[in-house]
Amino acid sequence: MLKTTLIVIVVLGVLATAGIAWAKHKGYCAGGDFMQHVSERVSRELDLNDEQNGRLQGFVETLGGLRASWLDRRTELTDELEGLLAAPTLDRERVVDVLDERHQAMVERRNEIVDAFADFSDSLQPEQRDRLADLIAERMQQRWGHPRWAH
Repeated sequence: MLKTTLIVIVVLGVLATAGIAWAKHKGYCAGGDFMQHVSERVSRELDLNDEQNGRLQGFVETLGGLRASWLDRRTELTDELEGLLAAPTLDRERVVDVLDERHQAMVERRNEIVDAFADFSDSLQPEQRDRLADLIAERMQQRWGHPRWAH
């Protein structure tokens, strides 16, 4: 069990590091440029009006706030997990508590995120909403290799 946990943590760490390195190489990590890049592309692809752009920016700001709070807490969680892994035996209850804390932070913000996205989505015309669904499906195909996110 311990060996499996360590392997999973190492693999996740390697994947996260590779993803961050790729994003920095592509220039997406500097000052939140990635979210700006995505919002500009969505705005351009959907031909958004000013009101719709405002709602899109509200959604982007909500996600940015979540990201900022996650980044603030990430160092603390990483240090704590490193300490737990350095111990002679793994404190399983504490690892579960750390993961639960991380999950709870997402749960607390989910309604805010859903509301911000719903405000943006509700402002779209039916053709724009269809195009947004197509953009998401295209992205999922590029990233995960299947045409829809539900298999």
